Amino acid sequence: MENTVHGQKQPRVIPGYYNASRMEVAEELCIFENNRFVYVMSYGALDIFVRGAWTQQHDTIYLSTDKVKSKYFLAFSLDKKVPAGKLLLVFKFGYQHAPYLNFSFASHPVVAGHPGMTQVAEGFQTLVDMPVSRQLWLVHTMYDTEFSAYALPANVNKVVIAPGDGLGKPVFHNMPFLLGDSCVINLNDEQRKFRYTGPVSAEDKQYAQPDTTKRM
Repeated sequence: MENTVHGQKQPRVIPGYYNASRMEVAEELCIFENNRFVYVMSYGALDIFVRGAWTQQHDTIYLSTDKVKSKYFLAFSLDKKVPAGKLLLVFKFGYQHAPYLNFSFASHPVVAGHPGMTQVAEGFQTLVDMPVSRQLWLVHTMYDTEFSAYALPANVNKVVIAPGDGLGKPVFHNMPFLLGDSCVINLNDEQRKFRYTGPVSAEDKQYAQPDTTKRM
């Protein structure tokens, strides 16, 4: 009878640290008792910190991140130095990021060849023909794979684009993780297993509450 009852119990989420670190990549998922989680990852110069909420259904937990801030900041202006019929795009990114930037002007994003860019004091810039579509799609493929859409105002010929706080932050929309005795497994990537390493420290429980700090 005891074995039967135990077998019917819903698997319990073990609050604590689940580590998926591997060569050159430090990665950890921290699960809290109050249905909150924190995900951190570090690879080279890239550091990721996101938090959110989790729910459980049978042997699976579902992670959903809190709202992530904008990936880019855009500033628009009318510059008399820009030739007629042209649009000047200025990317305020470091040189190591410039090769990974991609953009398009269309109703839907289009992956185009990387444009030639000139390094300037502000970052990098490129001069393009004034687009018919005022819809700008941006992607930074080193950190992100999805385009972000921005509407350009009329009568501007210069757009300054700076990295936002949300650049590189992954977004989990009800992402399923299978529970095990000592690990959780991302069902979208079975090769990524987060091994359980221990209980949550009292100092880290401050991260379990949603807030609007700069960490997000």
